Amino acid sequence: MYTQRRQSAARLVTAALCGCAVACCAASSDAYHTDKQRLGYGTAYTLGRRTIALGPFTAQYGLFEHFDVGTYVLPWFVRVGNLGVKWQFPVTDTVDVAPQLYSFRLDVQKLNADAPPLVIGAVPFDVTGSWRASQDHTLSLSAVYTWVHLEGTFDQEALEGAAAVSNFQIVSTWEYRWTRVTALLLRLRYLAHQWQPTASASYVLHPDEYTTVEVYGDARLDALDVRHAWSLIPGAAWSWETFNLRVGLGYGNYNVPGVNFVLPRKTICPELDLFWRW
Repeated sequence: MYTQRRQSAARLVTAALCGCAVACCAASSDAYHTDKQRLGYGTAYTLGRRTIALGPFTAQYGLFEHFDVGTYVLPWFVRVGNLGVKWQFPVTDTVDVAPQLYSFRLDVQKLNADAPPLVIGAVPFDVTGSWRASQDHTLSLSAVYTWVHLEGTFDQEALEGAAAVSNFQIVSTWEYRWTRVTALLLRLRYLAHQWQPTASASYVLHPDEYTTVEVYGDARLDALDVRHAWSLIPGAAWSWETFNLRVGLGYGNYNVPGVNFVLPRKTICPELDLFWRW
């Protein structure tokens, strides 16, 4: 019975995080690629005052000229509350900087009352700088810190082996505007550092299919330490009058967008974004 409950909880948590993964791939962009209308995901740019970006993955609103508020839609369907803000600061005619803060919270027992108690909180904070090297080329660099807190019993299988720990990542994004509709993208992500899990949870680890290890307190967990993780993802973004689409496919350690959990094994890494802008 316990094994069935654990497997059920694992499926529920995995489903919730997959919702985050898909939803968090969505981000704001603009209709057509112009000097004032720029891609928002992975850059320092915001929507603009009283501008709405709405799709199946995300809902965002330009509250002020350089200040956005937003939420990821799909996680709410699996009771993952989340809210975020982004603030753009123009530095020069070609350089902008933007801090961004989001917060995610998942109580597993709200999905399944029979599951072991587990509350996952993730607060990603990043600062991104974007430099328009020319009319067609933009280079962005992000420093991303994600604070992760677990309360209850964390089962490694529930996250498909992902390292649910606080971490610091560096992300660079290159954009080439081929036409006013099509832009080519190249994104490089590197996991620079991880912190050990907090002491307010117990951890169930599975070194192999025959072994289960449970650890309590603040013992060091090398099994959750993903060293030198990286991913390289080429892609493209299409921006029409109101509709926006972005796709990418690369290779490396998959990073669960938003919550920034990193898979220990290298695999195919997809990206997807679509929404309408008014």
